[in-house]
Amino acid sequence: MKFDFSSHGIVALVMKDDKFLLLEDARKLMLGSWAPPHGRCKTSDSSEKEAVKREVFEETSLKVTPVKKVWTTKADTKVKTVSFWLVRYLKGKVELDKKESSNFGWFTLDEALNLKLYPGTKKFLTLVKSKKMLLLHP
Repeated sequence: MKFDFSSHGIVALVMKDDKFLLLEDARKLMLGSWAPPHGRCKTSDSSEKEAVKREVFEETSLKVTPVKKVWTTKADTKVKTVSFWLVRYLKGKVELDKKESSNFGWFTLDEALNLKLYPGTKKFLTLVKSKKMLLLHP
């Protein structure tokens, strides 16, 4: 899928012990909805991988390395398209940007699907559960 980098977002799938890191949104538009660390690509990002690392660090203070882009689709918020990236956790302790996220947690697939999720996150995790989307831990 071709996309306009200036209107493209990323979602970072940070996993630990077969659980996903999810953040509860503190902003008005999606208040109370849960999603993995995510955000817009910036023209200053040299690549999607750079956007993934930057967004995860800005939102959680975690250092990660992007492993593989697993899905690109139409977005459900401020950008036109979004790519879901599997990432490898490198180091750090979760420290939230309280302007963006009010809470965080590590959730199994089933636990995550019982939360109020961003529509795109729910669709993605439903595809993973139905085995239509293969997700291998990095």
